[in-house]
Amino acid sequence: MTLLNAKAPYLKKEASVSSMMRDTLIALAFLLILPVVRYGVRPLVMAGMTLLVCALCEIAWSLLQSRSINASDCSSMVTGLVIVLLMPLNAPMWLPCAAAAFAILVAKKPFGSTGHTPFNPAAAGVAFATLLWPQQMFAYFNPSAHEALPAFADCNVGTVPSPAAVLKNGLKPDILPMDMLWGVFAGPVGTTGILVVCACGLYLFLKRTANWEITACCLLGAALMAALWPRIACIPLTSVKYELMSGSLLFCAVFMLTDPVTSPRTWLGRVIYGFFAGVLIMLFRRYGAYEQGAAFAILIANAAVPHINSLVCGDRRWGEELYEE
Repeated sequence: MTLLNAKAPYLKKEASVSSMMRDTLIALAFLLILPVVRYGVRPLVMAGMTLLVCALCEIAWSLLQSRSINASDCSSMVTGLVIVLLMPLNAPMWLPCAAAAFAILVAKKPFGSTGHTPFNPAAAGVAFATLLWPQQMFAYFNPSAHEALPAFADCNVGTVPSPAAVLKNGLKPDILPMDMLWGVFAGPVGTTGILVVCACGLYLFLKRTANWEITACCLLGAALMAALWPRIACIPLTSVKYELMSGSLLFCAVFMLTDPVTSPRTWLGRVIYGFFAGVLIMLFRRYGAYEQGAAFAILIANAAVPHINSLVCGDRRWGEELYEE
């Protein structure tokens, strides 16, 4: 085996950019089906507006830089959908749009095109929205109240704490862990359908669009933290169930940590990276200011990737990739 230096952009995958983005978009689109069936077209409207903002930001940046617009690059669409799925369904329409604009204009485009970004743009956008508008980010409507959600207008509905918020306060959620599989509880629009998230993850793993070892090691790290240091008075297994199925941990482990641009290049590096991210997410849950800090944990894990690559491969240069031949 010979290791050769090559300059970015790189995706650390044999598959083409377009096929990888297409597979991810298909998986993310499936996560919109249950919310649309249960709550009407509001999820589609929110997704459409956010994707429009992503497209306009891409066009505006290209015009400012006097560059041609790459219509085949769907990475911004993936970023937009991820941000929407991490928002409350009753959030104001401008919230995911603002997060998407930050993700494209600040976390993605200044670093170049697809393959150059050191941080996951969607994680940066969600972290940005969390810091500026935490009340809107963590205010969830009660899905069991059967209240009608308007398609375009702001939602004036009552809010309830999510299981993640209840755990943050050191209390046991009212819902049983097994009942959380069906997704009828308060939380971000794309993260409560646990079975659908798992099915979408399996699709991405089988298509080799995402690396399963990152997700598995992230969940393992989080599960060990939940079992050894539970936040509620219960047996370790119950703590693990609640932690893995509440909040955005599972969603982020499947769709964000596995980003081929910001994850390590080797199998061992991905194992370390996934485990480290899982532990970080649990530390943010325990000691962070917000009920969900996965976006911040992902950004820190992204920053550690060059050091993980250096540890595993002995390569200390940022922005350069090693390919096997």
